[in-house]
Amino acid sequence: MWAGRFEFGDGWAVYRGPADANTAHRHAAIQIAVAREGMVGVRCGDVTTRARTVIIPSMVRHELLSQATSVTAFYLEAEGLPGRALRTLCPGDQAMPAPPAIDGLLGESDPPEAMEGLSALLAVRETGPIDPRLSSALACLRHGPGAPGAVGKAAKAAGISAPRLRELARAELGVALSQWLLWQKLARASHAIADGAGLAEAAATGGFADQAHFARTMRRMFGVTPRIAADLLA
Repeated sequence: MWAGRFEFGDGWAVYRGPADANTAHRHAAIQIAVAREGMVGVRCGDVTTRARTVIIPSMVRHELLSQATSVTAFYLEAEGLPGRALRTLCPGDQAMPAPPAIDGLLGESDPPEAMEGLSALLAVRETGPIDPRLSSALACLRHGPGAPGAVGKAAKAAGISAPRLRELARAELGVALSQWLLWQKLARASHAIADGAGLAEAAATGGFADQAHFARTMRRMFGVTPRIAADLLA
């Protein structure tokens, strides 16, 4: 059963605990799954990857195979330095075993220390700064990813058109802006649940049309229902 806990940081989230049944899903975040003992299994279509640490690129449809031993699953936002560096390191459309340096780093550290170490490790990879117009627009969108007209308003504040903003997001984040927005909405809703909100209130906080929309998005992006997620976030 899912009996672990979620934790949130600046630009990342992490789940620690056993992996139970989940449907195939995909999300804008880059995921790194680490087995506390043995190996973790990740299925992408007909291909199953088993390793101590597995990296899953953004928007790759996958299923984390059930196992009773503890798993640590990191979710890295696409615009952060670790996310952008990992995208150049793992540009494909399949899960892959992590390089030894990342494997050793994430397997032993607490999440905040692991993320700090990962940022330092990947800083040597030349990714270049994110376009300041995109950075400005994303900062605006974080405050209300589900608000009506949010993309147009953020683009205007950044001095570009909405189509140009979408082009920049695709080019620099490796995912469509719509997928990035869904991830932000899920993050806001999840934070609300962690703060004690019910599912309906969390859906509204995240900017979803209703609780059903929240549930469909949660299952599509995480492979579990909001009720299961609520138990992990409590």
